[in-house]
Amino acid sequence: MPKPLPWSHSAMSDFLNCPKQYYHKRVAKDVQDSQGEAALWGDQVHRFFEASILQFNGDTPAADEIWATLRLQGVDPDESFKVYMPYLESVLALPRDVILPERQYAIGKDLKPCDWFDKEVWCRGIIDVLILKGDKAYALDWKTGKRKEGSKQLRLFALMVFLHHPEIQSVKTGFVWLKEGLSDYETFYRREEADLWQSFVGDLAKYNAAFKADVWTPRKSGLCRGWCPVTGCEFWEPKRVK
Repeated sequence: MPKPLPWSHSAMSDFLNCPKQYYHKRVAKDVQDSQGEAALWGDQVHRFFEASILQFNGDTPAADEIWATLRLQGVDPDESFKVYMPYLESVLALPRDVILPERQYAIGKDLKPCDWFDKEVWCRGIIDVLILKGDKAYALDWKTGKRKEGSKQLRLFALMVFLHHPEIQSVKTGFVWLKEGLSDYETFYRREEADLWQSFVGDLAKYNAAFKADVWTPRKSGLCRGWCPVTGCEFWEPKRVK
């Protein structure tokens, strides 16, 4: 019986989409997704925002390292990301004591903060932009794909902030959908922590049960049509030629 792995929003999404694919990608690690152009672009956009905020904070060496990496990938930061400057400027204009890019947070089963690679780590999360101002915070996530609704990721953001920053009483969380020029925001309060955790109980029960039984049932979806790397699955079929 494999020990349950630390979970994150993306890991749990993989599991709920298809337990069998999750197993091969994250437990057995005998397959991996190939990074397409859209995924690569998404990574580069995130790096742009990270470098811009680091530079704004005066951490020029770290920012320059990211700019150099992007140029090696054939990206001209001055031209490629001009369309995103209004979003960056609007975030930098928010009232703040501090603004932090790409914040990595981890917690243990005791719901206390821990190191990212702690042997007792239970859950991990990365917040693209965290802004702290007194007892309030913003936790934002850049999205380069199509807009989706109903994600629990914003709840997990809020919980991570509450656990790592005990002075914070409210968190305004948001997805910034860059492709469509839209934003989705939710505000959470420290007094809601218990209810926020409760919303994950059902998913975690399924997740832990799969590890305990070592049973990873495939779930058929549109991804089975050549998009899934688990080619040995009973539901897998090649991509349709248009």
